[in-house]
Amino acid sequence: MHYDLGMADDDRDMSARITDEGIEKMRVRIGVPMEMPPPFNLEAHPDTMRHFCYGYGDDNPLYADPDYGRTSRWGSAIGAPFYVGTLGRSTAPPMPADIRQRSRGALAGVGMFYAGSDWRFTSPIRPGDRVHVGQTLTDVSEQASKTFQSRTVRTDRKVEYTRESDGTPIAEHRYWFFHVERSAGVKTREKRRVDPPSYTDEEIEEIEQSILAEQRRGSEPRWLEDVRVGDSIGTVTKGPLRVSDILAWHIGNGPGENQWGAMRIMSQTRKRVPGFFTKNDYGVWDLVQRLHWDPQWANRIGLDRPYDYGPMRNTWMGHLVTDWMGDDAWLLRLTTRINAFNYQGDLTRVSGTVTAVDLDDGLATVEITGVNQRGETTCSGQAWVALPRRQGPASVPDAASGWVASLPASMT
Repeated sequence: MHYDLGMADDDRDMSARITDEGIEKMRVRIGVPMEMPPPFNLEAHPDTMRHFCYGYGDDNPLYADPDYGRTSRWGSAIGAPFYVGTLGRSTAPPMPADIRQRSRGALAGVGMFYAGSDWRFTSPIRPGDRVHVGQTLTDVSEQASKTFQSRTVRTDRKVEYTRESDGTPIAEHRYWFFHVERSAGVKTREKRRVDPPSYTDEEIEEIEQSILAEQRRGSEPRWLEDVRVGDSIGTVTKGPLRVSDILAWHIGNGPGENQWGAMRIMSQTRKRVPGFFTKNDYGVWDLVQRLHWDPQWANRIGLDRPYDYGPMRNTWMGHLVTDWMGDDAWLLRLTTRINAFNYQGDLTRVSGTVTAVDLDDGLATVEITGVNQRGETTCSGQAWVALPRRQGPASVPDAASGWVASLPASMT
């Protein structure tokens, strides 16, 4: 079903433009520690660790079952790789007044699309851990956009996570957004239009059976000596995407950087971040983020249907790798690209292939691709995995910092 296009109730929704002034205001913030709201989870806990991985469809007991975790080499359940993103008290001081004033209104009102990431993991999260987080804007650059054919700006950020108790580095997350004018989505919509999918009962049954047949390596070690270039690491099937999947994601992952909540909390959030809201069809202030579940709003800004979050697909690619590598291995690094929209109703099959094996360093490299039911690649990535070896030391995260430092430079 398609909804009528038109201007939003508040003309500001569609009229915001990317300007030289707005770009320069954003550049003022480069290198300045970014204030962040309180974390969704203040402290790691078995319940929130389970809720997180359930939010992207992962029932790995290493992440979800404390009793199982105690029997593993880790001695406890550990957080799934991206769980650390739900933790982290900000270490940033308030933004200096002159920086705040000079950058006020930077790229305000334009759309933001998560486009890719580079995660590096150096230490596991265990129940009881608390985390410090520091975030900075590292670059602002103009980009050509084939999707929207309009002026586009890329902003790059770096987030560092450390254990609060001893300062141990846990993870580093580099990621980037594309900022585009909302009106550009409307102008280019016809070129991007895709009909909503419809599945037969037989197709849905086949999809569910493929999901239920997915294999997890678990407690059986995957020895590096047994891995060969060209090996398939399997497939995980995600979807067809439903509003329920978006709800499950928020239950496990939280609301996002602006940490909105219901009723009074929502009103407080709007006073704090007014640009994060527009009026809905009832004339009520609502999140611009609702384009992930509200068809009317998604249509109004030029999208066929609501779509998922880029970080959701990060976890899907991570899920594929952690199912394949087993409990004794360690995911050192995962780079991802969000190549196209993944709309509600779309089916994604994420698969991967081993592209390199380094017996000296104990590493396997994997290429990952997510393809939808139309045969389009909607996400892709590359993973570096430390696997146990029959000969020589097992790959343990105590040495992960050295491994991560030796990996190739950031992919862009």
